[in-house]
Amino acid sequence: MSTGIGDALRDERERQGRSIDEAAQALRARPGQLEALEQERFDTFGGEVYAKGFLRSYAVELGLDPGPLLDSFNRQRGNEVVESPTLVTGVASPPPPRRTPPAWAAWMLVVLLVVGGLAFLGAIGGGRSPDTASPDEPLSPPPSPAETEEPEPDDPEPDESDPEPDPEPEPEPEPEPEPVFEGAEVLLALEEASWMRVTVDGAVVFEQTAQAGETLRFQGDQEVLVRFGNAGGVRVQYNGEDLGAPGGRGDVVTVQFTPEGHELV
Repeated sequence: MSTGIGDALRDERERQGRSIDEAAQALRARPGQLEALEQERFDTFGGEVYAKGFLRSYAVELGLDPGPLLDSFNRQRGNEVVESPTLVTGVASPPPPRRTPPAWAAWMLVVLLVVGGLAFLGAIGGGRSPDTASPDEPLSPPPSPAETEEPEPDDPEPDESDPEPDPEPEPEPEPEPEPVFEGAEVLLALEEASWMRVTVDGAVVFEQTAQAGETLRFQGDQEVLVRFGNAGGVRVQYNGEDLGAPGGRGDVVTVQFTPEGHELV
C-alpha cells in the first residue's frame, strides 16, 4: 500500500528536471537505491536506520522537508505510538415524569366498550346458519387430470449474447537485479554527529563532521579506510552485512574494509 512518500520524491525530482542518475551522483548513492525509495521498497536497505537515513538525505537534496516523510515512514512501519482516548463518564438524566391521562379519556373508553358489546350481541342474535347445498342440485364433476395439469414451460433458448470474459492483465515486469559490486562497499548511517575521514583506494574523499540522520556510501576496488571520531554514533553496513557500531560512544577507531573482509587498524 502506497504511503505517498515515493510519489512526493518522484514528483519533486521530475519537477526539477533531474534524472535518477543525476540525483544519485549528487548523493553519492546508487540509482537503484533512489528507485527503491520512490517505489517505497524500504526493506531493500537492510534496516530501518539505513532506509530513514537515505530518505532524509534524498528529501534534503530535493529541497523537501524530511519531517512529514519520516512521519509517514514511521506510521507505515508501526513505530508511531497512538494515545488511547480518554474515557468520559456521563451523568444519567432522570426519567421523564409520567403523565396521567385526563378524566374525559376514561369516560370515552367506557363508552367505546359499551357500544362494542352491544354490537357484538346484535350480531349473535340476528345471525343465521350458513346455507347448505340442496340435495336435488347435481354435483359438478371433478375436473379431469388433463384440465388440472399446467402446461410445461418451453425450454429457454440459450442466450447468445453472453459477454466475452475479460482478458487477464499482463504481469508487471520484474525489476532487473543490480550488478554485484566485487570490491568493498561501505554504508555509514549516522545516529549521532561524528567526525570522519574516509580514504578510498589511497585517496581521501571525505574529511568532515557528518550530522545525525545522514547516510554516506563509499566504494573501493581495493580498500575503504574509515577513521571515526565518535564510533558509537555510526552504524556500518559492509557489502550488505550490518556490522552495527564499530566502537563505543566517543571512541576514536579506524576500520579497514577490503574485498576480503574488515578489521580494526
